[in-house]
Amino acid sequence: MWSDGEGISTLIAFWGCPLHCKYCANASCHKNDTSKKSYNPLELVDKLKQDDIYYKMTGGGMVFGGGEPLMQAKFIREVCKLADSMWQKRIETSLYAEWKKIKLLIDVIDEWIIDIKDLNPKIYLDYTGRDNDIVIQNLKKLIANVPKEKILIRVPYILGFNLVDDVERSVEELKDMGFSRIDRFEYAVL
Repeated sequence: MWSDGEGISTLIAFWGCPLHCKYCANASCHKNDTSKKSYNPLELVDKLKQDDIYYKMTGGGMVFGGGEPLMQAKFIREVCKLADSMWQKRIETSLYAEWKKIKLLIDVIDEWIIDIKDLNPKIYLDYTGRDNDIVIQNLKKLIANVPKEKILIRVPYILGFNLVDDVERSVEELKDMGFSRIDRFEYAVL
């Protein structure tokens, strides 16, 4: 089941991503579309305030997604600092970013939702067009710096790209790293 966390939340989608996933749920993040709405951090928080009661009553808040939101880590940090402290602050990320961008958000993000693709380097490369060394290093640093209860790892089974056995190998590797909240799911390729 796809989840952005508990409660009613607003997805803040960012454009741009270093990955080119064959099964991207938001492939338009790579398009140079001038009709995109953009905000500065204060404008965004003011816009989000219209749903303040829903966030507070349900335990929801903001979800930074993408594209790859870590490309805008400074902006996200500013938004989190301006936002109501009762709003949950979540990020959906591939962790494909420089550690300094992740580190910038460690103290402001309440929940990390990580789309790991697959830990097998060949499968990851086939999915994304990139090597997964940086992701694996970031996973190890994240578990050393963020309580494991604040991290949800999502491992997809994608017919034609990986096998159920590949998913299970990734899950076991993640458990060995110290992760306990792991969501296996089937991704339907249309």
